[in-house]
Amino acid sequence: MLMAPDDIWVALTLGSVPSAGLLVGAIAGAVSRLPHQRIAMAMSVGAGLLLAGVSLKVAADAIRAAGPIAAALSLLAGAAVFSTSNALLGRFGAAHRKRCGECTQQPNEAARPGSGVAIALGNALDAVPEAIVLGMALREPVVPVALVIAFSVGNLPVAWSSTAGMRAAGRRYSYIALLWSAVAVGAAAAIVAGYAGLGVLGQTWPPRLQAFGAGALVAMTVETMIPEAVHASPRFSGLLAAIGFGLLLCVDATLR
Repeated sequence: MLMAPDDIWVALTLGSVPSAGLLVGAIAGAVSRLPHQRIAMAMSVGAGLLLAGVSLKVAADAIRAAGPIAAALSLLAGAAVFSTSNALLGRFGAAHRKRCGECTQQPNEAARPGSGVAIALGNALDAVPEAIVLGMALREPVVPVALVIAFSVGNLPVAWSSTAGMRAAGRRYSYIALLWSAVAVGAAAAIVAGYAGLGVLGQTWPPRLQAFGAGALVAMTVETMIPEAVHASPRFSGLLAAIGFGLLLCVDATLR
């Protein structure tokens, strides 16, 4: 089914909001310096928001539509694909791409040639599950505002911490600006592509793809966000994650 131009523009507008969160976080990380502990606290809240969005708004819908077995298998497949890709990129220097540099240093180009490309690809990889999930969720009769909020706010500490780590490793501002601009534009375009592509799929594939994206998001949160959130951070980082989780619960209940 062909999509109306107005529908595409609405999807692009909503899909650009999480990308704006990336850009704001990148700018903040480039022009200011926060101690690791504060970045870790923000990352904990962001992880809670993303996990709440995945469990409440994505995986739950996929289970209802595809059934628990198909959804669980798709979720595991998404996590496996992300973890495998992340492990491969980690071998080339992208393992610590979300670290702020104060607790764990990102590699620089002199010490690890090619790490700049690996870090760029890693950050692009991190944006893919979000694009898959949100692109399909925008086809729902009710706009998933809570999910858009979770992704947008969750992206702030992610980009902030990663950019701070890039600066600590001696990366140039031009590299940082190009990287995050490309990731933001690519993520917004991928959301629109997912939104438009869903119209040509049958009834079976959308919930399975949604569960696939949910599994990749869970893996991304655990492997790239939580290490920064808990490393030499306040011992109440779990409470902060629960606060983020609870905040999205409240927002979702309010918007219903």
